[in-house]
Amino acid sequence: MMMTDPHHPQDADLVEHQGYHIRLSASGLEWMAFVALPKQRPTLILAPDREAVLAKAREWIDRQRASAKNPE
Repeated sequence: MMMTDPHHPQDADLVEHQGYHIRLSASGLEWMAFVALPKQRPTLILAPDREAVLAKAREWIDRQRASAKNPE
């Protein structure tokens, strides 16, 4: 689900994945994703394009959820 957040610039997108918020933003030659559960400090992910940073963010979320289910 893709939404535009009225409190952030037009080039920023807010995406949700498995309860996490992913805020996407272009920065110069790279894209940034700020990934966090609501009311938590975000993790920053960088990639050369929007599709790559979104894929990395989703992979990071999937790893976080898997490690929470299977603590070592």
